[in-house]
Amino acid sequence: MHDVSTLIYVLGTFFEAVATFLAVTHTSHKEDTDDIIKNLKAERDNFKQDYLLERKRRLEIETKYEELKKKLENTV
Repeated sequence: MHDVSTLIYVLGTFFEAVATFLAVTHTSHKEDTDDIIKNLKAERDNFKQDYLLERKRRLEIETKYEELKKKLENTV
């Protein structure tokens, strides 16, 4: 009886290993995944570009603010 349960355990472990291998190597949706990654990278690049433009505008506004603040202090 002990040999039968050991055999069942070994076969179950073997089938589990085969199933895990097949699940890891399964690539039927690789094209979809590549498209998603490509879209996400493009979106990331767009967000980065928008951020850099907003940062540039903010820095310009801050410098103008400082200049106006200095002018106002000089007139008082």
